[in-house]
Amino acid sequence: MTASVIPDIGSPDADLDPSGDRYAQRFAGPVGEYLLSRQTEALLDLLKDMPNATVLDIGGGHGQSARPLLAAGHKVTVMSSSRAAWGQIADLDHPELERTVGPLLELPFADKSFDVVLAFRMMAHVGNWQQLLDEMTRVSRRAVIIDFPLPGGANLAKPVLLWAKKRAEGNTRDYATMARRDVHKHLNGRGFGIKGEVGQFVMPMVVHRTMKSPFVSRTTEAAFRAIGLDRVTGTPVVLRADRMP
Repeated sequence: MTASVIPDIGSPDADLDPSGDRYAQRFAGPVGEYLLSRQTEALLDLLKDMPNATVLDIGGGHGQSARPLLAAGHKVTVMSSSRAAWGQIADLDHPELERTVGPLLELPFADKSFDVVLAFRMMAHVGNWQQLLDEMTRVSRRAVIIDFPLPGGANLAKPVLLWAKKRAEGNTRDYATMARRDVHKHLNGRGFGIKGEVGQFVMPMVVHRTMKSPFVSRTTEAAFRAIGLDRVTGTPVVLRADRMP
């Protein structure tokens, strides 16, 4: 499945493009596998104290979260805006996987329906990220996990980065950034406290793709983590917040 139109920020089908074959190609090959591995490592590490959780994966038709979560023993429900946005998991056959369709900002589930509610590749594109978090916290019993790009660090050069991404990838979609303090404040207001955060990359992902060397990328980012730079400017941030007593 290939999306013919790249949705704008705030589109009701903001999950359509990342579920498609064209988007999946960005993570093909050794460099793409390295980039995706950082996200997977962060996700599984943040969930290591919650075995066999029930997980709602909002906009997860890209399969980047569902596949490792299923392999780790979790039960996953993928919520997509349409059947077309099932994309990479449309034919995935697993006894602990469910697929459903509905509005991403008005989730058709009762309060506290899932142990964990997850949204990757959504905060930067859904437009009203506050409403997304409202719905995620409503249907979560224990925790929410999101990723989002910071306005600082590499994203200070966002116009240049978008131009470079279009040159490297052929096309790309715009994205919104959000301040860490604003995300924290909104989650706190919903009764969720920050449990853990992982800043994925200090260097822009497009730079890693341009270098075409997983070894150089891994070594360079490890050096940044050793001096704590990832905790300040690492982006996108993968964050877990837990429901407070």
